[in-house]
Amino acid sequence: MVLDFLPYKVPELPRKKIGWIRYITFVISLIFVSALFLAHVGSIEKIMFWAFIIGNVAYYAVGIILAFAFKDNRAFCKYICPITVFLKPMSYFSLLRITCDKSKCVSCGKCKKACPMEVDVTDNSRKRKNGTECILCFECVKSCPKKAL
Repeated sequence: MVLDFLPYKVPELPRKKIGWIRYITFVISLIFVSALFLAHVGSIEKIMFWAFIIGNVAYYAVGIILAFAFKDNRAFCKYICPITVFLKPMSYFSLLRITCDKSKCVSCGKCKKACPMEVDVTDNSRKRKNGTECILCFECVKSCPKKAL
């Protein structure tokens, strides 16, 4: 939410094709936590506390740097966040989704411009562009002049 205070609510540049970095971040995180448990570290609580603090500082630092570099508040979410490794498959099958009433839609494109994650909400199929990255912020719904979403 803090990154939403940055000036790039809607991405100004085209999306980069570097989303694969999130899988590397996920593997590194998994190896780190697994190594701590498998090594039976005595002060695991202290290590996890400091990992939490350092991780949060790194999250905000990298998030802010990427937001300004890519002119997109959600750059961290789109390219680096390891949580999406779990969320993407689950959101594909999600029952809660934003759908478009094609009979009301006038194809003005306001919903696409308002979406911070660049989801094509006018396409109701499960394979819509960036569909698994919808964060249910409802900016598209708010911007629709015909209440088609």
